[in-house]
Amino acid sequence: QGVRIPSLGYFDTVLQRIQVGDEAVTIQSPMFHLAMNLAVGHNLMDDKAYLPGNKEVEPLAYTKVATAASVSRLKAESCIQGTVSLLSRCLGKGENIALVLRDVG
Repeated sequence: QGVRIPSLGYFDTVLQRIQVGDEAVTIQSPMFHLAMNLAVGHNLMDDKAYLPGNKEVEPLAYTKVATAASVSRLKAESCIQGTVSLLSRCLGKGENIALVLRDVG
């Protein structure tokens, strides 16, 4: 099941078949799809070719994030929204940015 972070995008996995020697192997590959508001708002290219056809994504569970970080749900949601806002401002200025998400993929 994929996870959607409002105003940022969603993370999921897609199945890929790769050839390993004489054998075809299916692996799960992590992928990220940028939210439309960021893609359109900053004239970024949107590669729809990798979108999974029938995958469902669920909203980010802010309560689980807050519990894991030992903060309130409101604090977790505020931090995530602030990070997305900063990311958007940096994109708007044309800055190179890296968003590192530990333990994803």
